[in-house]
Amino acid sequence: MRVIALVAATFLAGAVSCRFPELPPLDELDGGADAAPVACVDTGPDTPDPTCPADRPLCVDGTCGGQCASDPDCSGRPPSESVCHGASGACVACDEDDVQAQPGTNEDDCSNPTSAVCDSVTHTCRACAEHSECFSGVCDAGVCVEQANVIYLTPVAGGGTDGGINDCLTPSTGCVTLHHAIGRLTATRKYILFKASATPYPARNNTDRADFNGVTAHVIGYGAEVNRNGAGLIIEIRGGANVTIEGLTIANAGGTSGTGILVVDSRLELRKATVRDNGNFGLEAISNSSLHISQSRFTNNEGGAIRVDSTQFVIVNNIIAGNGDVNNSTVGGVSLYSLAANNVFEFNTVAANAAAGTNSDGVDCTSPLVARNNIIVGSAGGTHVRGNCNYVNTLFGPDNGVAGTGNMTVSDLATFMFAADFHIGAGSVAAGKADSTGLAEATLVDIDGDARTPNGSTVDVGADEIP
Repeated sequence: MRVIALVAATFLAGAVSCRFPELPPLDELDGGADAAPVACVDTGPDTPDPTCPADRPLCVDGTCGGQCASDPDCSGRPPSESVCHGASGACVACDEDDVQAQPGTNEDDCSNPTSAVCDSVTHTCRACAEHSECFSGVCDAGVCVEQANVIYLTPVAGGGTDGGINDCLTPSTGCVTLHHAIGRLTATRKYILFKASATPYPARNNTDRADFNGVTAHVIGYGAEVNRNGAGLIIEIRGGANVTIEGLTIANAGGTSGTGILVVDSRLELRKATVRDNGNFGLEAISNSSLHISQSRFTNNEGGAIRVDSTQFVIVNNIIAGNGDVNNSTVGGVSLYSLAANNVFEFNTVAANAAAGTNSDGVDCTSPLVARNNIIVGSAGGTHVRGNCNYVNTLFGPDNGVAGTGNMTVSDLATFMFAADFHIGAGSVAAGKADSTGLAEATLVDIDGDARTPNGSTVDVGADEIP
């Protein structure tokens, strides 16, 4: 036992005398401003040296330490370090702030269209995320579209009539009418960009509709409105056309024939759009068309918001409110007359619509569709729903709910919804009541772009997800 005690005492005494080596400061380890000096070959005052770190690209008195002042100070480096960032003095890939430089100029550091935008934080080239980041004003699936493939509309132009003097091919020579722009479409020049304006654009000299006949087009209209202050259609899509419309407001088609958009034997994708104040339907799709509507608003369309007949459809994340007429409308909200496979009607808020007699104020459906996670409320003059749709996890009210898995009925609409814009509020009975299995693509976000969690227990029904 005396031997063991002696050994233990000796060990403890040794442990007390142990000394660990001191580590260099953290900024020396990570190459920061106070990192250990890096030697270089000094061939002149403040000489660029490609062997120096990118944040200290100049050789000063035999040590890497000087900051760049211009691009030549970054010469001899790889493309990712070939541009001088004036604010930091480091050699980087690009020096714009979340925009694409004018293609073909000396400032065009990110020349690949798939990574044409300079990130303001990393100063590396990345894909575009917003239209405004691209020089042409158009970003499509991460690619900045060339200006030569864009047709421009502007409310102030030298021409201004269909077939007028403007070629519509630059922002300064833009078309005034949508129909004039359609006439400039080609196989590659398929993008139509509206300049934001408080002044509405006429569809076609205010005397006729804008006619997409057999063409392919992608229309971007954030902050712009196209109208037809008179009777008849605003936009017709026909002849096998394939059209995407985003961000545009379509309004004020007059008379009983005044439908905002008519789709015949064609394809339409409508997203983040507003369709309002039309004398007939907001949108009608017929005759074997294909329709995808998301994150859009339909309001005050007297004949009803949306009518779908013999058309495959996906309708998700939309607010459909205040449509129809208590004296004249057959359906105030949405008419779904289609037996096509793979139809989808989910996460919509259908509210305060009206129809005559015992017709459907909200949704009339001949399809055996399972329609889930919708809000259908506040109808006036008729019934909330009619037809064959199987509603699940859907909120009805006031009163007159529909039986189905997870369905709810409320009597006081003010307890769960902000009447002004039909978003739901904290404490809503719609909160956390959605069936969130199988969420994909368009249903992964709400009308505002707020995320939904697949298989989550807190996903809300209707178009709006509480952030």
